[in-house]
Amino acid sequence: MSVAWYIVLERKIPGFDHVVNGNAVARADDQLDALADEKGLPTVMSFFSVSPEELAGFAGDHGVSLKKPVPEKWFSADDGLKTVNGLIDAAAREKVDARIIADLQEFKTVLETAGQNGVGWHLAVDF
Repeated sequence: MSVAWYIVLERKIPGFDHVVNGNAVARADDQLDALADEKGLPTVMSFFSVSPEELAGFAGDHGVSLKKPVPEKWFSADDGLKTVNGLIDAAAREKVDARIIADLQEFKTVLETAGQNGVGWHLAVDF
């Protein structure tokens, strides 16, 4: 099973494709968490959220009912950039797999554009 992390934007940015690969960063979550901890940064997964509809659908698919839906959270692109930029720097120093750095660079591009357009974001997981 392949897992990927991807970015959900609070609203579309006209003319901008915000799709990221996200496979390498998802596979390297423990390594990236350790780098974030060393640098005193939030982990990438700390920016995770999901819409109440998606969560209810996922729960229903697994035979679980939710009594109170959890609201979707949106984060500042600048906050995400602090983590992503810190991880890019740390990953380069630690000679982390180039695919992980490439994924982080894609995240950086999306978050920079989101920030320039005042658009919030959150991390999502594709199983």
